[in-house]
Amino acid sequence: MCSNGVSESEVRTRTFTLLEETSSIEEVIEGILATPAAENPFHVLFLDDIVRKHLNWLRQLPRVRPFYAVKCNDDRAILETLAALGTGFDCASKGEIDRVMEMGVNPRSRIIYAHPIKSKESLRYAKAKAVSMMTFDNELELVKIAEVYPDARLVLRIRHDSDKALVPLGKKFGCDAHLDGPKLLRKAKALNLTVVGISFHVGCGSLDADSFFRAISAAKVLFDYAKTIGFEFTLLDLGGGFPGDAEKPIDEFALAVNNALDEFFPNLDEIQVIAEPGRYYVASAVRLLTVIQGMKIIRDPTDDDRICHVMYYLNDGVYGTLFDWVSLRAINDLQRVMPVITKQKRDKQCLKSTVWGPTCDATDIICENVDFPEHSIGEYVLFENIGAYGMTFATNFNGFPTPVMRVYAGRNIWNSLETIKSIDWKQKNLDFLQKYLRLIK
Repeated sequence: MCSNGVSESEVRTRTFTLLEETSSIEEVIEGILATPAAENPFHVLFLDDIVRKHLNWLRQLPRVRPFYAVKCNDDRAILETLAALGTGFDCASKGEIDRVMEMGVNPRSRIIYAHPIKSKESLRYAKAKAVSMMTFDNELELVKIAEVYPDARLVLRIRHDSDKALVPLGKKFGCDAHLDGPKLLRKAKALNLTVVGISFHVGCGSLDADSFFRAISAAKVLFDYAKTIGFEFTLLDLGGGFPGDAEKPIDEFALAVNNALDEFFPNLDEIQVIAEPGRYYVASAVRLLTVIQGMKIIRDPTDDDRICHVMYYLNDGVYGTLFDWVSLRAINDLQRVMPVITKQKRDKQCLKSTVWGPTCDATDIICENVDFPEHSIGEYVLFENIGAYGMTFATNFNGFPTPVMRVYAGRNIWNSLETIKSIDWKQKNLDFLQKYLRLIK
């Protein structure tokens, strides 16, 4: 899949390796850590992790079709893998629509233009590409759509914020379900537009599973109201907010969603339920290998033999691919996460340490005053769970390069994806995929 339609620049910034059944990604990482360090940071993407996440989604949320949030990580190998698995895609721009349609994805059935505010040029583009399903949350957007793309299938986005989210989105998008929702539906009817359902987003990185239950309850009120003015809704979009780190399962989120669907939408044959997971699919699939470029040792002024603190300066940081991993946790007063203490360093003495990124900015700080084993200049430092927003947020501030991507996949999984990629997405249910992908359950 990766060999088709890949630009020269993409080839230069990635390598691709197939692993035999006897190999594991953990062995790959151990092998890298044992070799001389590369000059620049790089990511290790393991596609099998994404495949396993998809099968887990199908097991736990069998009635909810995932539309992957492209903004979270738009790496081509990730998009190709998800396209082969049959997911839909949540796109927020012309660029994201283009990137997804390069995979041969059907624009009408597998793309939702999930940005409530779109330029007229973007609407014309969506119309030309037959991307007809899109969100809105205000009257002026309806007027714009009526002028440019009156045949669009509209989804009203309501506001329902989780009280515990890394990034609350309701201040920017979503209408009040009770005060504004009915008025907007009446306006759409007056403009002779077609509204097909309701969407919401509880916030990125939500820590409150029950917020999904409450949001689905609010959506049901508008489903019922829509019938009274002549709309027959067929779509419920649950948005994103599902966790994706390796140690954060979605069990309680799935339970809340399934309970809400059972209570408020028992006749699901008439309603398509989708969601827009991003972090869930890719957070744990990517690791970052950085290198210590410099150190500063701070000694006790009264005892030169006593080390009080060590500062490590890495070749990637907050302005590179660690913004989401570090800054959002700091903004929300969460404990900053440390780099992985690897097997080779577990027996080393721990010292109070601060880990910095490479730029001149003093806010480029990864973690501070933490207990961290002794390292040396030129050694690797490993970060896990950084697949979400790492590359899409990265900058070249101060001229430092963003990491390249090393892509790994199990040979059996990859060959199976190649086999099924041309099969219609409707056939790719859990039983079908488990048969073809031959994954460990």
